[in-house]
Amino acid sequence: MEPRLRLRRLFALLVGVFVLVITAAAVGVEARASDPVRVCLTELRRALPAPEASNAVAAVELLARMVTLAEPAFPALRGGQGPIEAGALGAAAARFLHRRYLLPDGWSPSTHDDDAWRRMLGDFAGRYRASAPTMVGANHSGMVGDAARTLAVVSDSLRPLAVFATDPNDEVSFFAVIWNWTPAPRLLIVRPHEGLALVPGGNSEARARSVLEEMSTCAIRFESFVYAGEDVALRIFVQQGESMMRVLASDPPRDTWPLVIPAERVVEAFRFDDAALDGLDMISVSIEGPSIGVGTAVSVLGAVRTNLGLDGILRHLAFP
Repeated sequence: MEPRLRLRRLFALLVGVFVLVITAAAVGVEARASDPVRVCLTELRRALPAPEASNAVAAVELLARMVTLAEPAFPALRGGQGPIEAGALGAAAARFLHRRYLLPDGWSPSTHDDDAWRRMLGDFAGRYRASAPTMVGANHSGMVGDAARTLAVVSDSLRPLAVFATDPNDEVSFFAVIWNWTPAPRLLIVRPHEGLALVPGGNSEARARSVLEEMSTCAIRFESFVYAGEDVALRIFVQQGESMMRVLASDPPRDTWPLVIPAERVVEAFRFDDAALDGLDMISVSIEGPSIGVGTAVSVLGAVRTNLGLDGILRHLAFP
């Protein structure tokens, strides 16, 4: 089966369960208007190569950085070196993009021009059913502006659903993200910041807001959430003792993936307590094993908190 299709199927069986569980638990608040889009200008400027580098090298370096900002721990979808010779300037970025089908067919440094740059950004935005804004190109400065505007459009199109667990002291014990509106649907597990906790008092949305804000980045804003105590939250994803985890990619990246974490270590992996995950901030995973049954869904109804209703849940579980 083609890798992208296989990844899309990882969450298909969760749809009915989430609709049942989360619709019953929604707090009924109105959706907040999005904050102004942050476009990661500092990060994009840092990605620029030396001024004497060609626009082709600047293009792959900028696009690769855009992708890592909007698509953290993005698994490779194929192998191959890419169109820039290993060791040359821009080779690593071109290889990263090639392995994720993010370079136009036939692209090469020698044929790169402003039209190729437009295609690169347009194809990236199109993966999220968005349209890239008008391009400037021409030089490195113009390309940074193009990248920032396109990343803003992509950022506004993302649909991350944060699912996190809390311990008896209301501290976050694990933080997962259902990441379906993407070329590679997957579950992200993010190491929570030390001391991260719900705010005392208020409704569920008010209590969760500081957690979501602290875990957000310049390109990814967490606004939609589901949270519960750890035992309940784990049951959304795994049947303890029966479900194994397959690590597909990580941040920082490693060459050791995929790696299967057996059932007896899955809970530790969610908390980043497994030795195989030392030094990592985020992993992309699939959970493999028995699917969650309706009985399990019903058993957690009263313990789940969310700011989404049925329409919101379906929107976050959809694929582009």
